[in-house]
Amino acid sequence: MTRLKSGLAFHCHHDILLEYVYDYDERLNFIKAEKRFVERELRKTLFVLIPEKLLPNTSQKAAYIKTGAAYYEAKADLYKITNDKTWAVYNKTEAVYNKAEAVYKAYIDVQALHKQVCHPNCPWDGKTIFSKGTSLEALNNE
Repeated sequence: MTRLKSGLAFHCHHDILLEYVYDYDERLNFIKAEKRFVERELRKTLFVLIPEKLLPNTSQKAAYIKTGAAYYEAKADLYKITNDKTWAVYNKTEAVYNKAEAVYKAYIDVQALHKQVCHPNCPWDGKTIFSKGTSLEALNNE
């Protein structure tokens, strides 16, 4: 059985700096198969799981992980059965998860951690990784 790689990551999506990734390999495979060809290498280079040892271990972290599991389970259920009940459960778990995420992220110095973990020439401008283009050339030192 393969161990699931999950946790907080930088640049899982081009327009979100830090978020929880339930399955790193699944997301990487999606990038390789579905994203525009010109974007793939930059996305793969910048998408990085944050080592657990660099994250604060607090009760807020435990709550964040627990609510994240419930959220991703509800999200998976939506793919199986889409009805009012599954949408209601999904919306409720998403709201709880988003709150727990915000509380936990408040304990993290996101900018310092980003500088430590991400590529030294990361083009993140606060909104997107594509601020300097979509290819690996965006990582070139100016």
